[in-house]
Amino acid sequence: MKRLLLSVVFFLAAASGVSADTPEQIWKASLVQDNVDWAQKPHAILKIQDAAYLGEGQSATLRGTRGQPASYRWAPGTKVKGVLVVTFVKGHFSAVMNGKTIDEAALSKTVVIDKDIDISGQATQVNAGVPGARIFLYNQQAAAAKAFKGVDYFPYDPAYRVQASFKPDPKLVPHAFRTSRGTDKEFYHAGDATFTLEGKRITLPFYASNKDPKKIATFAAFFTDALTGKETYGAGRYVDIEKFGAYPPKTITIDFNYAYNPNCSRSDFYTCPIAIDNLVIAVRAGEKDPHTKH
Repeated sequence: MKRLLLSVVFFLAAASGVSADTPEQIWKASLVQDNVDWAQKPHAILKIQDAAYLGEGQSATLRGTRGQPASYRWAPGTKVKGVLVVTFVKGHFSAVMNGKTIDEAALSKTVVIDKDIDISGQATQVNAGVPGARIFLYNQQAAAAKAFKGVDYFPYDPAYRVQASFKPDPKLVPHAFRTSRGTDKEFYHAGDATFTLEGKRITLPFYASNKDPKKIATFAAFFTDALTGKETYGAGRYVDIEKFGAYPPKTITIDFNYAYNPNCSRSDFYTCPIAIDNLVIAVRAGEKDPHTKH
């Protein structure tokens, strides 16, 4: 779930000299930000060199040689000697470095380890409904970020921007998705969107990360289609819905031009739900498979 706030998109469009008057122009500006998120900003996805996933009572030790950014890696537990130890206890994560404790607030931002090396953590699920922490290790000189050529999307097609009726799930039933790391991740069935696309009547489930209706500000569909594994990513794509007002909305706008690949399509360090909801059409919109030449 990653779509941008429109205010950011408008700013980027203005900065690049592009008028953000139409859905297509806003979409083009969003792709600029996608490239920043993947490879350019300090905590870009492709700058992640390693990740430690911790459940209750678990620890990991960061090892590496000063002055050698590529040498830094996480080791499970505390039996090895390292420069920092991070622990998840009673629902919170913290670290110890040089005998000093680093609290969750500081770790959630950034902790510099060495030149070009820092870490940042956040709460996450380590299994379906099981709280834990994920601590990313960033290398500002990561080869993958330097080699990144940019996202690859189908040309914008207004036919894939559809209006849908939305039937909410009043029980917000939990659903466990299998993930790219072989674990499960739990989301809540926010409801079903029904719309017509390519002459077919389609119903697509959407899921939220929060079960409290008052806190649902966005939800997403994880879908496959006739292009999956051919022209688009084999584990499916995601499409987000936001700015719909109070949940539940009666109608939503789904723009499949924004359909994007999970972070796991290019990084081994995320836990991404594998799509199970299939559309019986070829959605020739959104992001293409990054591993296939087009």
